[in-house]
Amino acid sequence: MLSSSTSPAVLLVSSLAGVVPAPTRSIYASTKGASLLLYQSLAIEYPSITFTHIIPATVEGDFRASAVDGGKVREAESNKNGLRREAVAKRCLEAIERGEKNVFMPPITGHFAHLGYWLFPALIEYFAARKYNYVSA
Repeated sequence: MLSSSTSPAVLLVSSLAGVVPAPTRSIYASTKGASLLLYQSLAIEYPSITFTHIIPATVEGDFRASAVDGGKVREAESNKNGLRREAVAKRCLEAIERGEKNVFMPPITGHFAHLGYWLFPALIEYFAARKYNYVSA
């Protein structure tokens, strides 16, 4: 990549679940968090390559219906209220062209949730449980 491109870049589409915990999504969240840290470490090791990380909130579609750690909380229908796939794809291209590193989508929600978890963990956990209709056993 370093020898074949004038501006090498790698894109990782991660998830807000990789930086903010969500009930019933433990496997998904841990793999997203691990891959994000892997890419952030590689960005330090290979500074001549641009590593861009897109960190979206829920994206439209039925992706979560097949989650292996979904438990009782499963969506029977496609999520029609998430971020539009086309908008995420467009933002990915913009971020690569601009050489951005961490891109939260939507920006205010993502930054608030990420920072909010460290400042007010109980509040963020409450909203996460509410979003997924989760009641602890």
